[in-house]
Amino acid sequence: MQSKTIGQIVREERLRQGYSLTDISEKSKIKLKYLKALENDQFDQLPAATFVRGYIKAYARILDIDFKSLVALLRRDYQERAGGQLLPREFINPVIRQGKYRQPVTFVVLGVVTVFLALISYVGWQWFSLNRPPKLEVFVPEENQFVSSEVVVEGQTEEETIVTVNAQPVAIDPDGTFRTEILLPREGISTITIESTDKNGKTSLEQRTIYVKF
Repeated sequence: MQSKTIGQIVREERLRQGYSLTDISEKSKIKLKYLKALENDQFDQLPAATFVRGYIKAYARILDIDFKSLVALLRRDYQERAGGQLLPREFINPVIRQGKYRQPVTFVVLGVVTVFLALISYVGWQWFSLNRPPKLEVFVPEENQFVSSEVVVEGQTEEETIVTVNAQPVAIDPDGTFRTEILLPREGISTITIESTDKNGKTSLEQRTIYVKF
């Protein structure tokens, strides 16, 4: 028997508790069209996976159901593609299965390919080491965290870099750590963008999707 989808679970629980979609939209600050798409499992009509997880978490919180189990279903049924969009695994698995029926290669060809890939990997690693962007870690806030209007942003990067939080410069300590506070005047879902740029112009970017609640 096929297990229920995320959309079926939240829709049935919403109806059981007597909420309308409008009620959920007002409580979560999520657009009504996104809630309809979520309940119909139309993930192609939703934004990137980061926002989808945020919507699911907000929905689960209102209905008082287990967010982690819903995310597990999301991972079971969908795979995040380049750009953050979710693609049903049923469209991916056939491609994977086709590989099982390919003819085996000889040991000689396999050895040549292995050496070639090792060489390419070594050259690629050397190039990456010389051209990689600066390291950037963000400790606070966490992804999908509920916060007040004043948000503390903490992290660490490398020396001799310029750090900005939502395009505003931030001072860096000698060990590369930084801390600042930003003001988010509106309730609902917000995205904080943190960038670190080195003297060669290479930039690392981290984003945090958060929920502002006064």
